[in-house]
Amino acid sequence: MELVEFAARPVFLLARFLLWLAWDFMVLTIAWSIGWPVWRALTLGRFPHVGLGEYEHAGTGEAVLVCGAGFAVLVAVIGSLSAHFGWW
Repeated sequence: MELVEFAARPVFLLARFLLWLAWDFMVLTIAWSIGWPVWRALTLGRFPHVGLGEYEHAGTGEAVLVCGAGFAVLVAVIGSLSAHFGWW
C-alpha cells in the first residue's frame, strides 16, 4: 500500500499545481487585475471597495463581479483579435 501512495504523490502534486494555476493565477491575478480598473472606470472610483492587490479582502459578490468582468473583457479581446486575424 505504501508503494501506491508513494507513486501517487507526484500525481497529486501535479494536480495541486494545476489547481493553483487555474484558480489563484488565472482568476485571482489575471481576471481581478483586468476587472478592477474596468469597474473603477464604470463606477467613477466607487467600486470595488478594496484596492487592486487586495482581492483577498473583497466580499464574495464583489469578487465574482470583478473577476467576471475581467474574464468578459479578456474573452472579448481574444475573440476580437482572433476575428481580426482570421483565426476564428
